[in-house]
Amino acid sequence: MSQNKVEPTELQKKTLMLLRENPKRGIGSAMREAGYKPVTSLKPKQNFTDLKGVAVAIEEWREALRGSGLDESWLIKKYKEWGEATKIKSSFTEPDKVVPDYETQLKVKDDIRGDFGLPVGRESGVVQQTQVTIFTRLSRGADEFVEGEEVKGE
Repeated sequence: MSQNKVEPTELQKKTLMLLRENPKRGIGSAMREAGYKPVTSLKPKQNFTDLKGVAVAIEEWREALRGSGLDESWLIKKYKEWGEATKIKSSFTEPDKVVPDYETQLKVKDDIRGDFGLPVGRESGVVQQTQVTIFTRLSRGADEFVEGEEVKGE
Protein backbone atom coordinates (compact mmCIF):
# COMPACT_ATOMS: atom_id res chain seq x y z
CA MET A 1 0.00 0.00 0.00
CA SER A 2 1.58 3.31 -1.04
CA GLN A 3 1.37 6.40 1.09
CA ASN A 4 0.35 9.70 -0.39
CA LYS A 5 2.80 12.44 0.46
CA VAL A 6 1.05 15.63 1.46
CA GLU A 7 2.44 18.68 -0.32
CA PRO A 8 1.72 22.30 0.58
CA THR A 9 -0.36 24.22 -1.94
CA GLU A 10 0.93 27.34 -3.67
CA LEU A 11 -1.39 29.48 -1.54
CA GLN A 12 -0.04 27.87 1.64
CA LYS A 13 3.57 28.44 0.51
CA LYS A 14 2.86 32.06 -0.40
CA THR A 15 1.09 32.70 2.92
CA LEU A 16 4.02 31.24 4.87
CA MET A 17 6.46 33.35 2.85
CA LEU A 18 4.47 36.50 3.71
CA LEU A 19 4.44 35.52 7.39
CA ARG A 20 8.22 34.93 7.38
CA GLU A 21 8.74 38.37 5.83
CA ASN A 22 6.61 40.01 8.55
CA PRO A 23 6.10 37.75 11.60
CA LYS A 24 3.91 40.30 13.40
CA ARG A 25 1.36 40.24 10.61
CA GLY A 26 -1.93 38.44 11.17
CA ILE A 27 -2.41 35.07 9.51
CA GLY A 28 -5.76 36.11 8.00
CA SER A 29 -4.19 39.19 6.43
CA ALA A 30 -1.36 37.11 4.94
CA MET A 31 -3.89 34.59 3.64
CA ARG A 32 -5.87 37.31 1.83
CA GLU A 33 -2.73 38.80 0.30
CA ALA A 34 -1.62 35.33 -0.83
CA GLY A 35 -4.90 34.89 -2.70
CA TYR A 36 -7.28 33.14 -0.30
CA LYS A 37 -10.89 34.28 -0.41
CA PRO A 38 -11.77 36.74 2.38
CA VAL A 39 -14.33 34.34 3.86
CA THR A 40 -11.69 31.60 4.06
CA SER A 41 -9.29 33.90 5.91
CA LEU A 42 -11.86 34.50 8.67
CA LYS A 43 -10.99 31.10 10.20
CA PRO A 44 -7.20 30.84 9.78
CA LYS A 45 -6.78 28.02 12.31
CA GLN A 46 -9.32 25.79 10.60
CA ASN A 47 -8.44 26.80 7.03
CA PHE A 48 -4.66 27.17 7.33
CA THR A 49 -2.68 26.37 10.47
CA ASP A 50 -4.35 23.01 11.18
CA LEU A 51 -3.79 21.70 7.64
CA LYS A 52 -1.21 18.98 6.95
CA GLY A 53 0.24 20.83 3.97
CA VAL A 54 1.13 23.78 6.19
CA ALA A 55 2.77 21.47 8.74
CA VAL A 56 4.81 19.89 5.93
CA ALA A 57 5.89 23.31 4.62
CA ILE A 58 6.93 24.45 8.11
CA GLU A 59 8.97 21.29 8.65
CA GLU A 60 10.64 21.70 5.24
CA TRP A 61 11.58 25.27 6.24
CA ARG A 62 13.02 24.04 9.56
CA GLU A 63 15.09 21.41 7.75
CA ALA A 64 16.40 24.05 5.33
CA LEU A 65 17.43 26.22 8.29
CA ARG A 66 19.16 23.28 10.00
CA GLY A 67 20.95 22.45 6.76
CA SER A 68 22.33 25.98 6.59
CA GLY A 69 23.75 25.77 10.12
CA LEU A 70 20.94 27.73 11.72
CA ASP A 71 19.95 25.14 14.29
CA GLU A 72 18.85 25.22 17.91
CA SER A 73 22.37 25.64 19.31
CA TRP A 74 23.00 28.64 17.02
CA LEU A 75 19.69 30.18 18.08
CA ILE A 76 20.48 29.68 21.77
CA LYS A 77 23.83 31.47 21.33
CA LYS A 78 22.09 34.36 19.54
CA TYR A 79 19.38 34.60 22.22
CA LYS A 80 22.10 34.83 24.86
CA GLU A 81 23.96 37.47 22.83
CA TRP A 82 20.78 39.51 22.25
CA GLY A 83 19.71 39.12 25.89
CA GLU A 84 23.01 40.65 27.01
CA ALA A 85 23.18 43.28 24.26
CA THR A 86 24.97 46.54 25.03
CA LYS A 87 25.52 49.80 23.20
CA ILE A 88 27.81 52.81 23.48
CA LYS A 89 26.29 55.89 25.11
CA SER A 90 28.01 59.01 23.82
CA SER A 91 27.99 62.44 25.36
CA PHE A 92 29.66 65.73 24.50
CA THR A 93 30.45 66.40 28.15
CA GLU A 94 31.28 62.90 29.47
CA PRO A 95 33.37 59.99 28.20
CA ASP A 96 31.61 57.28 26.18
CA LYS A 97 30.36 54.35 28.22
CA VAL A 98 28.92 50.91 27.56
CA VAL A 99 25.31 50.55 28.74
CA PRO A 100 22.66 47.79 28.38
CA ASP A 101 20.72 47.95 25.10
CA TYR A 102 17.28 47.43 26.61
CA GLU A 103 15.50 47.91 23.29
CA THR A 104 17.29 44.89 21.77
CA GLN A 105 16.89 42.86 24.96
CA LEU A 106 13.13 43.49 25.06
CA LYS A 107 12.69 42.58 21.39
CA VAL A 108 14.10 39.10 21.95
CA LYS A 109 12.12 38.59 25.17
CA ASP A 110 8.87 37.62 23.39
CA ASP A 111 10.70 35.13 21.14
CA ILE A 112 12.26 33.43 24.14
CA ARG A 113 8.98 33.44 26.09
CA GLY A 114 7.23 31.90 23.09
CA ASP A 115 9.85 29.15 22.85
CA PHE A 116 9.19 28.28 26.50
CA GLY A 117 5.43 28.25 25.88
CA LEU A 118 4.87 31.33 28.03
CA PRO A 119 2.47 34.13 27.07
CA VAL A 120 4.01 36.84 24.88
CA GLY A 121 3.23 40.45 24.07
CA ARG A 122 -0.21 41.55 25.19
CA GLU A 123 -1.00 38.02 26.38
CA SER A 124 1.71 38.20 29.05
CA GLY A 125 -0.45 40.37 31.30
CA VAL A 126 2.02 43.24 31.16
CA VAL A 127 0.32 46.54 30.57
CA GLN A 128 2.39 49.10 28.75
CA GLN A 129 1.97 52.53 30.23
CA THR A 130 2.96 55.80 28.68
CA GLN A 131 3.56 58.87 30.76
CA VAL A 132 3.15 62.23 29.13
CA THR A 133 4.39 65.34 30.85
CA ILE A 134 2.99 68.63 29.63
CA PHE A 135 4.81 71.83 30.39
CA THR A 136 2.90 75.06 30.18
CA ARG A 137 4.39 78.48 29.96
CA LEU A 138 2.88 80.93 32.34
CA SER A 139 2.91 84.60 31.54
CA ARG A 140 2.69 87.05 34.37
CA GLY A 141 0.73 90.21 34.31
CA ALA A 142 1.03 93.12 36.75
CA ASP A 143 -1.31 91.48 39.30
CA GLU A 144 0.14 87.95 39.01
CA PHE A 145 2.96 86.52 41.05
CA VAL A 146 5.02 83.39 41.38
CA GLU A 147 5.23 81.64 44.74
CA GLY A 148 8.08 83.08 46.76
CA GLU A 149 8.00 86.48 45.06
CA GLU A 150 6.68 89.61 46.67
CA VAL A 151 3.69 91.27 45.11
CA LYS A 152 4.32 94.93 44.60
CA GLY A 153 1.54 97.32 43.89
CA GLU A 154 1.71 99.88 41.15
